[in-house]
Amino acid sequence: MPRHEDKRGAKSRVERLSALFLQRLHEIAGSVYATGLSSGAIRPEEMEAEIQRYFARKKSGLQDVYSYYAEQWDYFYRVEAASDADFLPMLQQARSAFARLYAPSDLDVTFYTEQMVRYPRTDDRWQTLRRHFMDKWRRLLEGREERYQEQHIARLCEEYFRIASDMARMLQNAGKAGDGLSPRLAWLQMTVSPELRAKIRQLSQVVRKSRLIGELNQALGRKKADEQRLYQAVRGRSPVELCLPAAHSDIVGITEGNDLNALLPVEYCYLSDPALEPIFFRRYAERKLAVFDSVSHRIERVDASSRRGRDMQRHRRQGPFVVCVDTSGSMEGEREVFSKAIVLSLALMADRLRRPCRIVFFSDQTEVVELENLYEDLPSLETFLCLTFHGGSDMGCAMRDAVTALMREDFRYADLLWISDFEMEPLSPVWVQYVDELKQRGMRLYAVSFGRRAEQSYLDLADRVWKAASVD
Repeated sequence: MPRHEDKRGAKSRVERLSALFLQRLHEIAGSVYATGLSSGAIRPEEMEAEIQRYFARKKSGLQDVYSYYAEQWDYFYRVEAASDADFLPMLQQARSAFARLYAPSDLDVTFYTEQMVRYPRTDDRWQTLRRHFMDKWRRLLEGREERYQEQHIARLCEEYFRIASDMARMLQNAGKAGDGLSPRLAWLQMTVSPELRAKIRQLSQVVRKSRLIGELNQALGRKKADEQRLYQAVRGRSPVELCLPAAHSDIVGITEGNDLNALLPVEYCYLSDPALEPIFFRRYAERKLAVFDSVSHRIERVDASSRRGRDMQRHRRQGPFVVCVDTSGSMEGEREVFSKAIVLSLALMADRLRRPCRIVFFSDQTEVVELENLYEDLPSLETFLCLTFHGGSDMGCAMRDAVTALMREDFRYADLLWISDFEMEPLSPVWVQYVDELKQRGMRLYAVSFGRRAEQSYLDLADRVWKAASVD
């Protein structure tokens, strides 16, 4: 093979090594993490991310592994490309190097040189000896290089196996020491700082012991964002489209249509006067009546069921939630610890149910963390979980961010939770009006209140209030 062809194939050879390495890593991870995957403590995409992180740290070494025999291959291609006149002198000059690298039983260069000097270069026997020598040398180099690469990959895989096995054992033992760590949380905190791991361990104890936090998780967890009816079609029929009836709980505004169940009261005025009735019926035919807009009005395309019949089933899809956490100086101490434990618990609940969660931390100013993937977003909570609460409290700035989020399409079915001692000025009428409008759209407002001097106007707005005196 000419030398330039080898260089052109170098990239593909390194890619082959990389593919082999990745394949081995996937085999190891799939075996070691099988229990964690089946229990839900680990998700497949997270296992893939862990594999890719390890691979990224080690893949640069694959180029060095490939290059280990580069010098020998370089000389091989130089000899292969040499003319017949130069071939034998090149072997004779490299006799000592061959003796150092290869045992005579593997490749005896002296034997070949002694045999070749007996024949002229034009002799077929001389050409045959040259081909035999180069073929044997190539096979020897390929075999040694492949074994070397396999051994290196095996060492890397052994290291990964030890790391993954230690992690799997930690997941199996999670919670057995009474530290409150679930296997899922133990996995999630794998890549965070030691400081955050210590804080999570402390807060997990609070979460495990608190009945209030358990009730809060249940209340938020039962929030139904969009109740749909799924049509169970006759076996073998194609998917169907359903226009679902209106429900008071999912009204989101006003639109045009001809659903008489959702008709605005003002439209009935047209029916009270015979002269206006034609206008009503024309607008009905054109679907231009003013009606309440709701999620249920949307056309739903659903798959036919494998069961016979026309039974209707309810399907619940849980929505996101927004949390406003008071981090002012009056929340320092036990209140701070309990607030952090609530946030950690809600983040885990959001992760378990795959519910988007937006957390607004407020004192004199606000900071926001939006959690969509706790495996990647847990480090974003570190600043909050490890900080000391201080400063004043301005619920107005927190509500500005919360309301903005609640108006977004992806948060339109969100719950809102306040965590504070509510020892602050009453909420301004503007924000009270926003809260009332959001509740009319179906939002549920919850509050966790600390202390005995809470401003009652906040608690009166909430659908449910939990009073937490201390860390229980």
